[in-house]
Amino acid sequence: MSITNWVIIAVVVAGAVIALFGWDRYRGDRKSTGDRSASQPTDEVFTDPNTGRRTRVWYDPSTGQREYRAEANSDE
Repeated sequence: MSITNWVIIAVVVAGAVIALFGWDRYRGDRKSTGDRSASQPTDEVFTDPNTGRRTRVWYDPSTGQREYRAEANSDE
């Protein structure tokens, strides 16, 4: 095999490894509509400047992630 073939194989293998690790690392960051049981509401509530809706901060103590959810009843 020529050096060009080895370079192509190395690039393809490196790309596959990077894609695999990237997928594994970031797939858990997607917001799911189902299981939100680990998140807990906080006392932090504010009006979202983009939508004008009341938004509450939710905190997941197991991961330390914060999530911003619009309040269901935003009557003011």
